[in-house]
Amino acid sequence: MNNAEHYNEVAAALAGVDADVTAAEAQGMLCGLFCSPNEPSAARWVAQVLDGLSPKGEPAREVLEALTQLYHDTQDRLQNDSLTFEPLLPDDEAPLGDRAKALGQWCEGFLYGVGMAESHDPAKLPREANEVINDLTEIARIDTDAQSDEDSEIAYTELVEYLRAATLLVREHTALPSSSQPAETGAPRDTGFLH
Repeated sequence: MNNAEHYNEVAAALAGVDADVTAAEAQGMLCGLFCSPNEPSAARWVAQVLDGLSPKGEPAREVLEALTQLYHDTQDRLQNDSLTFEPLLPDDEAPLGDRAKALGQWCEGFLYGVGMAESHDPAKLPREANEVINDLTEIARIDTDAQSDEDSEIAYTELVEYLRAATLLVREHTALPSSSQPAETGAPRDTGFLH
């Protein structure tokens, strides 16, 4: 399933239970939660996405299935060294305003998730990670009424790529601190370059 199909499936499942959280915001929140030394619980994230709702029957099953799949897919992509992670956003054929709105919602979700994970202590994060958090705060206020022209499309594409790289950067500094630290034993780390 490609990213756009996945987006549509999650969006439809959330709409089916009248959720206030959008598909983009839900994945953004999850990515923010993954920017923590402790792996987030799928149940905690799902409860947050469906906060205040009591879905029943088939819509409940569909939304739980879609969110569980999104959790595992996002987890796999964030932990995969092949850098396959992508923000969950509408298809490129969707109107630019809709895509821009989803981009802003993704950033809002990410910032909320980072706050929930309690991993954003500006004093402990490197300058680059703090800059990313500030940038995402600005991107969350994106103009959704921008004209759909070639320059706007290029800017949107660049922002999506920035989100992808920014998520991996913040995660590297918050969830994976051991990978950026030398080994405690005093012995050099085995980088695997010589094998």
